[in-house]
Amino acid sequence: MKEEQSRERQRIWDSLPEGEVYHAPTDPDDFFKGIKYDISPRQFGLRVRKHDMYCELGGPRHRYSSFFFIEVVNDADEIEDGRVEVIGPEIKDIEGKSFPFGFWIRYSGEQLTEDYLDLLTRWTYFALEEGEGWMLLNTRDTIWLRLHKKDAAKHDFKHLGQAMINLCKIQFPLVEKADVKILIATDELGGAEVTKGIVDNVCVPYWERLDEQARRFSDEDVDTFYGCTICQTFAPSHVCVVAPDRPPYCGIITWIGAKVMCDLDPYGYIFEMPLGECVDPWGGEYTGVNEKIYEKSNRSYKRVVMYSSITYPQTNCGCFEAAIFYIPEVDGLGLVDRRYSGDTPLGLTFSKLAGLISGGLQNHGYCGISFRTPRSKKFVRADGGWSRIVWIPKEYKQMLAEAVPAEMVDKIATEDDCTDPEELKAFLKRVNHPVVGLWKNKEEPEPIKIPPPNTDWVVKDERIARERGRKLLEPAEKEV
Repeated sequence: MKEEQSRERQRIWDSLPEGEVYHAPTDPDDFFKGIKYDISPRQFGLRVRKHDMYCELGGPRHRYSSFFFIEVVNDADEIEDGRVEVIGPEIKDIEGKSFPFGFWIRYSGEQLTEDYLDLLTRWTYFALEEGEGWMLLNTRDTIWLRLHKKDAAKHDFKHLGQAMINLCKIQFPLVEKADVKILIATDELGGAEVTKGIVDNVCVPYWERLDEQARRFSDEDVDTFYGCTICQTFAPSHVCVVAPDRPPYCGIITWIGAKVMCDLDPYGYIFEMPLGECVDPWGGEYTGVNEKIYEKSNRSYKRVVMYSSITYPQTNCGCFEAAIFYIPEVDGLGLVDRRYSGDTPLGLTFSKLAGLISGGLQNHGYCGISFRTPRSKKFVRADGGWSRIVWIPKEYKQMLAEAVPAEMVDKIATEDDCTDPEELKAFLKRVNHPVVGLWKNKEEPEPIKIPPPNTDWVVKDERIARERGRKLLEPAEKEV
């Protein structure tokens, strides 16, 4: 399968329309020659508002149909080192416009393997994340870029491609050759249809194979998790825990990738989290993880229950691909992803919900997640697992089809069924959703008393919350 995928990627790479070719310098002394904009940590986390925007690429306007795809190519002969090809208009020609886009970057090296892919991705992203004037949000196929008006004159796509591949080369010497294609998908080039085709036929198969490899590890298989604090530039107390069963919200790295990055740079923003004693095997709480979180969060919070979104969940930065939210009217949990633009049963869109729960606080009952998180065997296990999920947008539910238990598929509502809490309550009763068993006389929900952000639970209320999660999972446990 790996070889077949590689051949198909090469075929599609070769079949793309011809663009303007630029040969970036391959001599290290000239790696950044001609690049006019600054690349530094001072730029990290820039937000460009609509009124300051020179141009926009990807994002919600195009239903997140764009992509940032990085691959490791085994056959170095397939790569023309330093080749940057821009397919479509240049930056100077798209002022005030918005297009779907694709960045396809390829790396090769004698000792370079896919184990280094997370590191390659991070260093490539830095050309934008730390690039003067650029706003970069999200990852993979939910990518969203904006360029600030005041910096637009310093930029063009050919030098952006140069910055991406040469920044990675200079930071990671195992990269020996690199090339890139930048596709700005105007209507004449096929628009979102062409970028979505590449996502479906190139990116997704590659990502799914890598994700499947990552899922071969479970939390019980390791004695160390990893932490990440890169988002503290805009969420000062946020610490992300990277575990085999708990990928980071941004979706950029896996536990394997975090291990490689920490081994190569032990003093960087990725660091070891020795587990210590497991004080709650079911919820996933460890003394060592808690101690490291307290240290790295500027002593802002002390506990994280790994497999819960209700009691002491991880903090939220702002980069999460999707989110879990508590719906008090039904005592259940909903999921929503970035692609969904409508209202949730909370009466909030994803963007409004994200604005409320991001910034580094520990929001009990609200938790950012990666697209991959619901595929974990330990997904919100402390809250009742899939038996607590009551609502998911239709498109996201379809994406998770293999992860949703067969007996739950028809019992989880979508926007086609309802978004109003009272209608959701009626739906859950009609389909006999497991969460109805938590209601008083199976008629009226009794909402949990959730504490404000960054505060501790009342012991009695925490016990009630945890008991409800266990009750939902008792039937499944008995079957096993």
